[in-house]
Amino acid sequence: MRVRRALLGTLAGAALVVGGLAAPAAQAAGSGAAAVTCGNDHWPHHNYDSGSGTVTKSGSAAVHTGPYGDCTTVGYVSEGTRVYYDCYVVNDYNNRWTWVRDAGGSSLGWIYGRYLSNGGATSHC
Repeated sequence: MRVRRALLGTLAGAALVVGGLAAPAAQAAGSGAAAVTCGNDHWPHHNYDSGSGTVTKSGSAAVHTGPYGDCTTVGYVSEGTRVYYDCYVVNDYNNRWTWVRDAGGSSLGWIYGRYLSNGGATSHC
């Protein structure tokens, strides 16, 4: 059972739940067919995009340490919450992921593009 450890605050009327935003530099996630690479050393990001959008996934969207579902989940962003984009990457499975920030400018992590109202960032990392 996953334990949600801390409620950080309200973003545009919805909560972001985080168990810790710091992630190991590179970690292999293991439950997929092939190990994936997670962490900022392998997936650097910068604020190249001035766009924003809202989370459209019913309930909440997971925030990950890398652009794969197998990367560690560090929190969740509730449906309807506005997030701000840094940039996007396309992973080895041809899935687009966006690095997001909250309204205060704090980095959150990677969210799958299909869970964002407009598909996520338009600027590549």
